[in-house]
Amino acid sequence: MVTSCDGQPSQGVARDISPTELKGLVEDRSDLLLIDVRTAQEWKSGHIAGASLIDFLEDDFSAVAHALPKNRPIALYCAAGGRSEDAMNNLAKAGFKELYNLRGGFYGWEDDGEAVAHGEPAPLPDND
Repeated sequence: MVTSCDGQPSQGVARDISPTELKGLVEDRSDLLLIDVRTAQEWKSGHIAGASLIDFLEDDFSAVAHALPKNRPIALYCAAGGRSEDAMNNLAKAGFKELYNLRGGFYGWEDDGEAVAHGEPAPLPDND
C-alpha cells in the first residue's frame, strides 16, 4: 500500500516488477519515465536504454526526483534493487501515483539476458 505524507493511504501504485514486466512497460507506455538511481560510475558500465540518471546517493536526490512529473509512471532501478526500492518509497511519500521498482535491479536485467546500452542518460523531463 502507498501512503501519503500524512501517513494516510493513497490511491497510488508502488510495487516491484520483474525484468520481463519492465520490458513490457517500456514497450507499451510511451509516457514511462525510466530512472537509473545508481552512481555515474555504475552507469558507465552499462544501463537500460532510454533511462535517465539520478544518483540516489547524492545529497540532491530528493530535490531532483521530486521535480519529476507526478502524473507519469516512473520505473526505477539500481544495481540490485535496494536503492531503487528506497527511492520508490521516497517518491510514494511525496505523492507520486504510479511507481515501479525493478526487482533484482540492473543485475537481474542482465541475468535475464536483456539488452544493455551504453551512452548518455536521457534528459530529465520538465514537471508537467
